[in-house]
Amino acid sequence: MFDCDPVEVVERQLQAFQAGDLNAFVAMYAPDAVVSDFPGTPVMTGHDEMRAGYASSFTDRQFTLTLGERIANGQFVIDEEIIAVGGVEMMRAVVIYQVEGCTIARSWILPDAGEGQ
Repeated sequence: MFDCDPVEVVERQLQAFQAGDLNAFVAMYAPDAVVSDFPGTPVMTGHDEMRAGYASSFTDRQFTLTLGERIANGQFVIDEEIIAVGGVEMMRAVVIYQVEGCTIARSWILPDAGEGQ
């Protein structure tokens, strides 16, 4: 069915982010992974774009990411992620991860439910 547990892959990616390890974070994604907004406009494709796109989040250690809720269904893992700066919650986002071959092949970032309300 799966080469590895999709939840473990996504969890290792989250732990790498929390540890401030950009290389370990990017390594959890397939070399041609696509990070998209929802419903599907690509924001970043591949490791080079991901390193550039996420670099500031890893250098600013006031920026934190924690897990709210998690749902798993086959190769898909859906996380509610809580983003804070300096300990103050700034937003919550829902991220859908699609895991293939022990790496994240694709992710979709849904905007904060409070945006635009």
